[in-house]
Amino acid sequence: MTGIEQAIYNAGGQSALARLLGCSQQNVGFWLKQGYCPAERVIEVEQATGVGRALLINPKLVDLLTPASI
Repeated sequence: MTGIEQAIYNAGGQSALARLLGCSQQNVGFWLKQGYCPAERVIEVEQATGVGRALLINPKLVDLLTPASI
């Protein structure tokens, strides 16, 4: 289960998460389809659902923020 799937589950569905965040269900559906939520919404989703930001953000961004092993 992806982070956004877990967030949707914790919130009680796409519409419920959208209401918590003040956005449309279509926005949440798009995030679900892409597998992550936009970086500017990560903290808000984390606070609303309890799902950690590392699970919600685009995996490519996580790689940029993690120090490379040498």
